[in-house]
Formats: sequence, C-alpha cells, structure tokens
Amino acid sequence: MQFKVPLLYKDLTLGQLMILETETSMLKRVAACANIGIDQLRKLPQQEVMHADIHLSKIKDMETGKHKPVIELGGKQYGFIPDWNAFTLGEWIDMESYCEDFWANAHKIAALLYRPIERKQGDVYTIAKYTAKEDAEAFKELPADLFAGCMLFFSTTRKELQLTIRQSLIQVMEKQTSLASDGAGTAYSTPLLTRILQRWTKLVRLLQGLFSRTSPISKT
Repeated sequence: MQFKVPLLYKDLTLGQLMILETETSMLKRVAACANIGIDQLRKLPQQEVMHADIHLSKIKDMETGKHKPVIELGGKQYGFIPDWNAFTLGEWIDMESYCEDFWANAHKIAALLYRPIERKQGDVYTIAKYTAKEDAEAFKELPADLFAGCMLFFSTTRKELQLTIRQSLIQVMEKQTSLASDGAGTAYSTPLLTRILQRWTKLVRLLQGLFSRTSPISKT
C-alpha cells in the first residue's frame, strides 16, 4: 500500500497545518496529511510512517507566504478586509480571543479576515459584515501559504493598524459618550480603550513572532 503526503509547504491545507502544529500523535499527523485511515497506517512499515512524519515536520518549518486579497474556496469568492477603518470592535475582541489558542482557532481567524464578496468591480470589492457566525470550517481547505501570507501581511502592517485602532477607539469613545449623554447608552472609559489598544499591540507582536520565519514569495 502506498500513500502520499504534501511535498511542499504550499501543498498543505490550513486544516492539515493546524493538526501538525497541535497534534502529538505521529499516526494522526500523517493520517491527516496523507488522507489515509489510522488503521491502514498501522499496517505499514514503521520506517515509512516515521519518514513521512519527519518530512512533514520539515516542510511545516519551511513557511512561504503569498498574500492574495481575493481567494476562492468551494466555488465562493472571499475578500480580505479592504479597509482597517471598517474593522469593528467586535472583530478586534474576537481576533484577540482566537489568538489565545492560535492554532486551534486558525480557521476562525481566516474566516474573520476573509469574508464573502458582495460586490466587485476590477480590484475594488466590498465584503459581508462580520457576524461571528462565518463558515470557519470552509477555511480548513485554505492553502497554508495563503494563510501564512495573510498573517504576515496583517502583522507587518502594525504601524498602520495601531494608528487605525487609535483613531477608531477615539471614534468609539466619542460615539459612546454622545449616546450616554443622550441617555441611549453607556460610555466606555478611557482606561478600557487604552487596555484594548495595549492588548492589540501585544497581539500583533504575537503574530509577528509566529510568522517571523515566513518567506514571502508574492503579495498578489
């Protein structure tokens, strides 16, 4: 019986990468990447399975990143968030929460940053609003290099992102203060908004650390 595992990093799917990053069982790692049952693997020579696992460990550490603003999964087009000014407080909070257990939630992070395209003309597009109910499972089929490229792009726009966060938090604070003065809401406190900014600075540093070894091969 023969089985094949991905040859290069770009041949991995995000779902397979998540398993490689979190699973301690050699059999489960190889089975997931070779699309073969564990019972079938058990019947094969141990050396073959071990060589496959060593190969997978090597390509996992040979990251390449390719950032594409528009991707296609399952016949549906998704667009990367085109405007940081449109990044909502809910998206920030969920992104931070997902990153607390990054590799268990990588598909949810991808689904947050890439959303269904509603309208597109040339290179300009609009995406669906974030609902926290996106089909994250679909993103387990995202090629690993596209996910790495997405994370690399996200983390290397730190200065722009931090500036946008500051501006957006000020807008949120002003809006909530206005609502509170009208009796329609409760204002966020300045310390709370400051903590949000501090957490996001920490988050971006985390992503830079995780993908510092990624080699960008393209940005389009």
